[in-house]
Amino acid sequence: VKFTQAYAASPVCSPTRTSILSGRNPARTGITNWIPGEGNSGPEQQRWALPEWNQTGLRAGDVLLPAILAANGYQTAHIGKAHFAIKGSPGADPTNLGFKVNIGGSHIGHPGSYLPPYGKAGHSHRVPGLDDLRESELYLNDALTAKALGVLDAFATNPDPAPFFIHFAHYAVHTPIQADQSRLGGYADNLPGSQRPYATMIESMDDSLGKMLQRLEQLGIADNTMVVFFSDNGGLVTHGGPPTTCAPLSGGKGTMREGGTRVPMVVRWPGHTAVDSIISTPIISDDFLPTLLDVAGVALPQQEFDGVSLLPLLQGNDIPPRDLLWHWPHYWAGSWLREEFEIVAPFSALRSGDWKVVWQWDQQRAELFNLADDIGEHHDLAPKQRELTGRMLAKLSARLRAVNAPRPRDHHSGEPVPWPGQSKVVGALPD
Repeated sequence: VKFTQAYAASPVCSPTRTSILSGRNPARTGITNWIPGEGNSGPEQQRWALPEWNQTGLRAGDVLLPAILAANGYQTAHIGKAHFAIKGSPGADPTNLGFKVNIGGSHIGHPGSYLPPYGKAGHSHRVPGLDDLRESELYLNDALTAKALGVLDAFATNPDPAPFFIHFAHYAVHTPIQADQSRLGGYADNLPGSQRPYATMIESMDDSLGKMLQRLEQLGIADNTMVVFFSDNGGLVTHGGPPTTCAPLSGGKGTMREGGTRVPMVVRWPGHTAVDSIISTPIISDDFLPTLLDVAGVALPQQEFDGVSLLPLLQGNDIPPRDLLWHWPHYWAGSWLREEFEIVAPFSALRSGDWKVVWQWDQQRAELFNLADDIGEHHDLAPKQRELTGRMLAKLSARLRAVNAPRPRDHHSGEPVPWPGQSKVVGALPD
């Protein structure tokens, strides 16, 4: 099943990754930036000071997907990138979040290297759990895949049979952009920028997924296993080559456009979903916890969640209409990047049907797009649709207020700036 309107809850990694495990939107958890984020650069670099956000990340004891499944008899494992919490905190170790096995996961968001030894000894971004492979010639994707296959074999052949949940998160295709040398020959050497090495990273990751699917078949459990492929943010298009494009979407990682949050998603669940079907209903990463619990037949805990179960969609039915929320009150990268790309700036957004309203915190103004007619978000309709823009801004503001979402602050007073639509800036809210 292919989802054509699947969204990450944030244009950067940690907020989305934590929403997957928690079922809660970054606006609610306060994990609104990649961990540990970037510091204040002063008014000469940033119009606003950073919000008071949850820089710690997930905590041991939080109500999380792996812990719920483990408590209900599931074998649970994390392999690869975690980046759920800040260095030194309990949540930086996935085994404190409900995973019984952890290989490769820690506070780091990118590897020291994709080549052995995957970060020099003592390097802050050395990938943990791969000591037996550091002298090998395995590309990082292949090393993690070997570990994942080992865990899968162990879980599937456990003498005490039990269902399992494996969260396999490649570091690829995050920077550093480093080629899998064994695959370079398959790509033209005149590809611009870093596209050639980036292509090998994608191919390697695709091959990894194929090996996992093949092993499920070999173990005879493919028909009773759901596999979900998803990305935690859009492609990198602003720098680093750039290595890719998100066309026909505008923008990419770290931006306020669809390219920052609309991501690939594929589900394989033989015998339960129609082969090669397409689901165009908008969904968001907050939905994974309630969906996977529903599939597993595990009751949703008495907790306030933002996601909904997608099981009806997978079964060919509809889910009730709802609005989707994004909240990114931060600055990404340096001011040089924001000067080149206006869309790299703090924003919040709400999608309702085909309409999407974007609140630009720096400019204290709204944009309105109809995604059915303008997937590239090239035509701001706010000046022509003032009443609709006002209604959607009111809904966006209400959603943010309801969870006391962290807001950018004034550099001098430290006070949060006005909620969307409440600014005194002329033209901020349609008359």
